[in-house]
Amino acid sequence: MSGDVVTVATVYGAILLGTCIGCGLTGIVFVQTVLYFKFYPSDSVYNKVLVLVVWALDMMHTILIIISVWESVIVNFDKPELMDLIPKALGLSVAITAAVTFLVHCFFANRVRKLTKKWYFAAPLVFLAFLRLLSACVSTTEIMRLRHYSLFIKPFPSWVFTLGVTLSASVEFIITTVMVIFLGRSRTGFATMNHIINSLILYTLETGSFTCAVTIASLICWMVMRHNLIFLGMHFAIAKLYANSLLATLNTRKRLRADRTFSSQREADVYPASLNIHKSSQRILGPLSPTKNAHLNVNVETTVVSVIDDPCDDYDMADIESKGCDTACGTEKDSKEFFH
Repeated sequence: MSGDVVTVATVYGAILLGTCIGCGLTGIVFVQTVLYFKFYPSDSVYNKVLVLVVWALDMMHTILIIISVWESVIVNFDKPELMDLIPKALGLSVAITAAVTFLVHCFFANRVRKLTKKWYFAAPLVFLAFLRLLSACVSTTEIMRLRHYSLFIKPFPSWVFTLGVTLSASVEFIITTVMVIFLGRSRTGFATMNHIINSLILYTLETGSFTCAVTIASLICWMVMRHNLIFLGMHFAIAKLYANSLLATLNTRKRLRADRTFSSQREADVYPASLNIHKSSQRILGPLSPTKNAHLNVNVETTVVSVIDDPCDDYDMADIESKGCDTACGTEKDSKEFFH
């Protein structure tokens, strides 16, 4: 009797709990989608279409996992012989999870290309994301054909599903690592720009590490506990976490813009009064009189802010970093030429 209770808890209980968490994450995706269209009405068409497609896929995924749980828990209630049966909607949800993952990975791969300004960093990421999508499609086909968990966990096609989840976690880890490394190397001598870059690193770690951790946890459960559906309950949340990662990245731009403006104004107010300029500005300007020192420092900071604030349709955090660093370097070079 205790064995039956454990079986029900780790099979039906796991997917029921995963569905509840997934529905909660879907609500967050919906709120973030509304906020995106409210705060960024002039954003690029590419971003708007991407957000709409991801939101639609997320809603479809939620509907499918609810149908799957309904068939398993309600329709097949008191029928333990049907516990091994895989609902058709469950197989489709695996494919939609892969589609959402693929779109989000392509979005972040494009950000890596903008950040590094080298396409050969982004191309392998897109290729790995496509392989993950392909493996998920094969898994979905096998789920629809076999219709039983006991058959799906056999060497084939179980290794295909393992490959797909492994690729998902690997691409997310690589994207997060590359962006953190290149953002860290892009720090300049300007406090305002360093503040923006530190914020970008923090957001990258927050959005990438949690999604990667849940994906790895689902993979571990799949590898060591294939006789139950704990891995599937975690897998239900993966598509929602990727969608939230994308929307959080897009929606944090307004906060970064506000922080940048506040930091720039604060530095412009403090430096003329205290004559305590940044070390990089001291190397550029040299031992000048207090009045010139303060005046020229304000001009340098104003130049940085004015270029960063240029309106842009495809305005994202990678663009902030790349424009800001290029502007800082250009300002330092122009100042040296001016004084020599």
